Amino acid sequence: MILIVDDDKLVVRSITRVLKKDFTIQTASDGVEAFEYLKSPDCKCMILDIKMPRINGIELLMLMQAEGIKLPVIVMAGFSDFTAKELKAFPNVVQFFQKPFEIEDMLEVVKKCTSN
Repeated sequence: MILIVDDDKLVVRSITRVLKKDFTIQTASDGVEAFEYLKSPDCKCMILDIKMPRINGIELLMLMQAEGIKLPVIVMAGFSDFTAKELKAFPNVVQFFQKPFEIEDMLEVVKKCTSN
């Protein structure tokens, strides 16, 4: 299962449309909802937005680190004041995409994450 976490329904729909051909997809609109799915052994990779309500992407990464969850994470962000350098503290982050991005590029990263 690939977990897509973003409060923007259009982004979720676009990513889901491409990935559902090859993967089972679960979606969450914030970090609180996502954390429940992260406990599933079926979850193989997470695509995570940074800016969300309740628990944002950085807070979710910190929670995962505290809980010892080592799931590969692909991070995406749509605001320019966030940089990939800020993600260096999280070793399970495998890729950063600045919105907008090519979903096919993300698909390639997801395939690499799930092939291990």
